[in-house]
Amino acid sequence: MDKQYLKEHFNKLCATNIELIRGEIRGIALYFTGLGHKHYLGNDMAAAPICAENGILYILPYYNCWCWMNKATVNYVDTFIDTAIELYNINPNVPVGLYGGSMGGYNTFHYAIKSKYKIVAADVLCPCCNIEYELYCNENNLFRSYFASALDDTNDFATYARENSPVNMVDKLPKIPYRFAVGLKDTTLVVSQHSDLMIERMLAAGHDVTRMDYPEVAHCNLPHADRIAEHKWLCEKMLEAANG
Repeated sequence: MDKQYLKEHFNKLCATNIELIRGEIRGIALYFTGLGHKHYLGNDMAAAPICAENGILYILPYYNCWCWMNKATVNYVDTFIDTAIELYNINPNVPVGLYGGSMGGYNTFHYAIKSKYKIVAADVLCPCCNIEYELYCNENNLFRSYFASALDDTNDFATYARENSPVNMVDKLPKIPYRFAVGLKDTTLVVSQHSDLMIERMLAAGHDVTRMDYPEVAHCNLPHADRIAEHKWLCEKMLEAANG
């Protein structure tokens, strides 16, 4: 990767809240978007101000919108943090928090396991947790995107899908606080096969899990005030880690 080019064009390759931060940067929060998102996401930076108020650098990396946090994407996102640390004179041991919805929730679980950085908290919205169910039981564009994402990472797709399904990776997850925002009217990723199953297995494995149910919310359609509440939780957990 051309790290110098990334450094020189950082603000073209991600969105941040750096202009809103006053004083020391005390943490980095990454926002992982869902399947099909494009560049320059505008209103998806709605939580950037609340993060800035808490001294948290909020980064939305413009990654491949079909990436499914494959190996290349893990390295790519790690390099974004490398670059931010250098550009903004941040402590290399900075706590990192994660937020993501749908595929971004899947990406959150994977990045929490695979990043070289210290992940201290994760907040997921209507996350994709059971990849085998979606691949084999639903006819949608997930299959072609997931297959494309795995091309360079495996020669055994069925095993790859099974081993990389978050519900089968619970024992690999770091023991950090997790929060689930669950839209009970989600018909895209049905709750019983995703959040319900993931939370059940995480609690059985001794993970710290907070669940917030939103009875009127469909897939990732979280109202602004509730989305801000999710990010307040994330900021609180990150600052606890920074002060610890």
